[in-house]
Amino acid sequence: MPSSIPPPSAAVSPTNNPNRQRNIVLGLVVVLWLSGTGLALWWFQSQTIRSFLAADSSPAALNTQALETTLAALLARLPTNTHVTQAPVTMVHFWNPDCLCNQVSRRHFDGLVSAFDRYQLRIVVVAAANATAEQLAEFRQLNGQRMELIQANDLTALIPSSPALALVKENGRLGYFGAYGFGALCSVASDDFFPNMVRQMTDGQYGPFINVAGSGCFCRWPTTSDALPSGAD
Repeated sequence: MPSSIPPPSAAVSPTNNPNRQRNIVLGLVVVLWLSGTGLALWWFQSQTIRSFLAADSSPAALNTQALETTLAALLARLPTNTHVTQAPVTMVHFWNPDCLCNQVSRRHFDGLVSAFDRYQLRIVVVAAANATAEQLAEFRQLNGQRMELIQANDLTALIPSSPALALVKENGRLGYFGAYGFGALCSVASDDFFPNMVRQMTDGQYGPFINVAGSGCFCRWPTTSDALPSGAD
């Protein structure tokens, strides 16, 4: 009796292969994710990557005496605060609450705040003209008495971009003015760059250093007119 021959196994059609279909879907997801990431990065750079010092910026941003005079007048406008202890160095942080670049410079700001107590570093935050009353109130609530906050509407000649930083000695002499860093990620030589600068200023061995020549994640410093509501004169 002839032996029975088993029927051939049914071939799996490539179009019905579940592994192949899953790989195609995963490939499409990866392509879409990369495309979305690339578009987001392009948009971010097109909106925020700019020179810290624009071609039409005031020469005051490059003049040590002009910076010292303006900063001294600005600090003199701060209300008397019995909780403030005189420190050898004052940090002046220029803050535009609507600037996307605040996030990339945040680690440098936090690094300075955490490295020193109020007896070593006085912290003054200068809010731009476009900061609302709600934003100012929220800042005070989150930061308490460690940071002094003032809103200034007349600093366009001094501050071309933000985030920006000034470090001033107790005698009013300028130690540093300029950007927290350059490039899309606000890079500096090391995370100890600014804390080390404060230490040297405390010993009287640093400054002035004006650091404004470069491009990175910056926003134009708002003017008084930017703070006016639509239709206001």
